[in-house]
Amino acid sequence: MSQPGSQTKSKELKLVTKQVVTSDSVKEDKRKLQLLYLISNFDGISEKALLYAISELKNKGLDLGYSIVTLGNNVTSPQVKDDLTALLYLGLLENDQAKMLKVSSNGKDFLESNPVDEAFKNQLTSLIQELKEKIRAIDEEQRLRSRRRGRGF
Repeated sequence: MSQPGSQTKSKELKLVTKQVVTSDSVKEDKRKLQLLYLISNFDGISEKALLYAISELKNKGLDLGYSIVTLGNNVTSPQVKDDLTALLYLGLLENDQAKMLKVSSNGKDFLESNPVDEAFKNQLTSLIQELKEKIRAIDEEQRLRSRRRGRGF
């Protein structure tokens, strides 16, 4: 029995449908394969630094096919997030305790058996050297923030 003027709370279940992803679909998807290769060039990279790297690579002429949205200092892309989720689901990527994305041993084997285009590799290698310092700074900032949250500050 509810009193007049009071509101009742109800919980709603929200279902989101996702397409099933298999390793065969990643083999066919050039974008996911290139994303996996990009991540393999780092010992570990935060999602924020990865989005920054993709944005900067696009500005320098190497387009991975993602639409990037910049809001203030934040760079975001729903497509990158979906592809990361798929790669994590398949076990090709893993998150360590500091929330850094790394290519798993399965991911390394997958890249060996499904090589990325040589022209892409060469262009990426030349451009990524310029970005590594900025990416390290972003990753370090993320580590410090996660430490502060862990301590309750």
